[in-house]
Amino acid sequence: MNERENRDAGHVRAVSRATRIVTALAEHPYPLGIVELAQFVRLSPASVHRILGTLVSVGWVEQNSRTAKYRLGMHAIGIGSVGMVTNPVLHDARMYLSRLAEWSGHDAVLSTLVGVKAVQLSRVAGAHTEFIEFEPGHPQPAYAMADGKLLLSYMPYEQRRNLYENDGLRRFTPNTITDPDAMEAEFSRIQEQGYAVDNFERFDTGRGIAAPVLDADRRPIAAMLCLGKIEPDRDAEIIQQLLSLAREMSERLRAAGDLPASALDIAMPETDSGH
Repeated sequence: MNERENRDAGHVRAVSRATRIVTALAEHPYPLGIVELAQFVRLSPASVHRILGTLVSVGWVEQNSRTAKYRLGMHAIGIGSVGMVTNPVLHDARMYLSRLAEWSGHDAVLSTLVGVKAVQLSRVAGAHTEFIEFEPGHPQPAYAMADGKLLLSYMPYEQRRNLYENDGLRRFTPNTITDPDAMEAEFSRIQEQGYAVDNFERFDTGRGIAAPVLDADRRPIAAMLCLGKIEPDRDAEIIQQLLSLAREMSERLRAAGDLPASALDIAMPETDSGH
């Protein structure tokens, strides 16, 4: 590799690492210090500090002048908000979510992953909704919800291991899966059946069923979720409807040329030693 190729590879690596830092800040609702960030993104504190300096200078990250901790900047928040308004996936999803909510009577949600957290992008309330409050962009523990488990099941194990080692599997209800081996068995089951179910694992008041919206390579763009007090005897019909709507949405996006990259395309590259 010549000098120019080395320089170009370094630039790409820097962008990848900056993306990991921004993603880690988005995953966690509280400001993070350099040492915490370094642990989450598996980079040295020196590398994280250097990249943060650039991110602060362009407005993507802000630093608290009293605590010296970092959070997402207003520039990043503004860009994300514009994306939610202009993105064709969210435009199309509204139609399918409305159909699901009207048919099922429960809330219909479109979700994606931010790191190892599930983020709901759009929601249509059903006639029997139990979840009045909806905050788009609020990160939820993916492993405890049907949509999050579904998307995590497509993630390479090396990335899921980061969840076990750094975040851990906190218990929210008596049904929350907190053992990594049991969680891995759940992911295998989800991959085999093509959908995910949570049985009051995040909330005592409701449960969810989720199906993937897939790209041309059968990788998940997003998860479509039916959420509420779903009686188990309705699971089969809801699963069938979800799979049909998710497939129809994917085909519509593909036909329009608006099929985006998979929600899992941000990988966890190599660690470093401070260089």
